[in-house]
Amino acid sequence: MAEDLLGKVFSFISGDNEPTSDNKILLRQTLREINQNKYSKFYKAKTEEYEPALAQFFYDIYKTIYPARAFVQDTEKTTRLRHIAIEAFMDKTTKEAVRRLTPDAIEARAKTTAPRELIAQLKEELNTLSEVFDENRIKTANRCYNLILTFIQFVDFDFFMLLRKFDLNLKPGNFSVPPKFISVKADSLVQDLENFQIISQALEPVPDWKNVFIIFNACQIPVIPLEQWNILLQNLKDVKKSGIIDLTIQYTTQNPIWIIKPIIPHEQAVDAWLEVKRNEVQDYIVKIVNAQRNAQIEVLANNIFGTADITRLRHYTDKNGEIYRKKNLETFSHASGLNYLLAFITEYIDKEIQELCDIILIRGQWTSNPSSREMSDSFHKVIELTGQIVELDNTLSEKGDNGARLKGALLRVDRDKSQVRYINSIIGNINEEAQELITSAAQSLIIVGKHLKDLLDDFQKNPHELIMNWKELGSASRTPIGQRIADAYKKIIYFIQLMQFFSSSP
Repeated sequence: MAEDLLGKVFSFISGDNEPTSDNKILLRQTLREINQNKYSKFYKAKTEEYEPALAQFFYDIYKTIYPARAFVQDTEKTTRLRHIAIEAFMDKTTKEAVRRLTPDAIEARAKTTAPRELIAQLKEELNTLSEVFDENRIKTANRCYNLILTFIQFVDFDFFMLLRKFDLNLKPGNFSVPPKFISVKADSLVQDLENFQIISQALEPVPDWKNVFIIFNACQIPVIPLEQWNILLQNLKDVKKSGIIDLTIQYTTQNPIWIIKPIIPHEQAVDAWLEVKRNEVQDYIVKIVNAQRNAQIEVLANNIFGTADITRLRHYTDKNGEIYRKKNLETFSHASGLNYLLAFITEYIDKEIQELCDIILIRGQWTSNPSSREMSDSFHKVIELTGQIVELDNTLSEKGDNGARLKGALLRVDRDKSQVRYINSIIGNINEEAQELITSAAQSLIIVGKHLKDLLDDFQKNPHELIMNWKELGSASRTPIGQRIADAYKKIIYFIQLMQFFSSSP
């Protein structure tokens, strides 16, 4: 058929430069090929009609594949075949590994396995699963699955509507009454035949069909016997090899160089399945990590504030960021951290630590001025962050620069996708600024905490090395100075640990 078509094209481009004349030459050649074809009984060129013999050819196919139509039209069942087809090429050990990586199995394991240990197990099992599928096994499984798709594509073709053009009294699935086919005008059938050619070209009688039908039988899918399917494929191959359907389409459409553009399934099923499995496991690992993270944050927040529910900012909050998350935009990723920071400064640093530092830094007789200066500078850097935090928050108000811009862009984002980048850029800059504030506070508090630790050690020494008048400082404090320093140090350490969860990008 390919050589015949090539000959036609050469004839077409080497004629007398008269398209109409060339077309006629090619069509006459096409007609000769139809008349000489072993399946010429399918088509009557004189009347441009398809004959009952062609209808009988399709009727035999329809009768053979009809038992499988209910299955291929059940989307839920055909979707599950991807996993079933891949699993068919797994050994017992691999199947057990896959079972252990299902969401339900992982949930069950999580009840009896420590989170860190479970994460290590999941990663190792996922790597082992990936290694099982070598190149040869992947190719074999993919080939099998694509044959299944080819089968579904072919069986799902509407043979009945095509056949009804030959016999209006034909009933779907009724094979007890012999059909009475008549000749049909070719132009009324061309589109059906083109569609048939598109989906039938991938069908070949290859040995791999045995694997497909083993899977069908194992799943108790009511299709057709493999023997009948192989006979159908041989008959179809013979008709395709003759080129009769292509020739009649060319002649009917007066397009002698018409060629088919087949749809041949070529899915990388194993790679796609492995990717889904990796994502499932990775999502669960993230879930475990987030659960641990949230639990640790809650413990630390409770130790510091007595509650984990802290909201001191008005606009830069997790709740206000939800509207952006729901639209798959950037959201307020450091809102919790910045809220905790503002609460810590206003409720603890500005009060308890401020009073303690006034006693130590102002009344204390330090032996090293650089040390006292470093502690004082770091303490005041933290205090000064309050204004910057409030200023950032205020930019997101309705009257603030960022708030007004985000509100306008959010109204347009559904119809103007360029607003996505604009919104993400604004929120990204806000998040970056919030992260810098958190990081700056953590760095300064580390220095303050270090000096408090040194002062606590010095208070317990005899003789003292850093401050000479501890007795005087103790009388200036409303509570024992040593205990007060210890409590302050402990709370700052807790807060530094809390800030570590928010000092880097999530």
